[in-house]
Amino acid sequence: MADRRKTLIGGALAAVLVAALVAIVVNRSGAEKVINAGGDTLVLVGKESDEGATAMGEGVLTDVGGCLGLNTDGRSVVVVWPHGTTVQTPDPLRIRFDGKTYELGDTVKLGGGFAEQLASTSYFYDQVPKTCQSTEVFYSQAG
Repeated sequence: MADRRKTLIGGALAAVLVAALVAIVVNRSGAEKVINAGGDTLVLVGKESDEGATAMGEGVLTDVGGCLGLNTDGRSVVVVWPHGTTVQTPDPLRIRFDGKTYELGDTVKLGGGFAEQLASTSYFYDQVPKTCQSTEVFYSQAG
């Protein structure tokens, strides 16, 4: 009888654990992430969102202190790329978003909004070099 009780309790605990893990995976699938893909430049990808900002960001794709960003109007900004952005190849770095592939040196246009720098409470803050933390940021939105 004791063995049967242990089996039932063990099975119930396993079911709860599996349910919790599935919930975590589902919740994180639309969340922010940092992609390195074996390269030197981190790619910050934003969470899934229906919100949109009205600013337009345009510039040349470049490494900004170890994070992928844009050189725009003589200044460099770190970009938080739209949800769904992927790294196609780490060297040379190529990313794909909104159905197009871009590499360092390409001109990119994005909708979104600027911020002075990453907030210390940001998901990305502790995962990026200090040079990325203190650089102006452009939060992009999918087209």
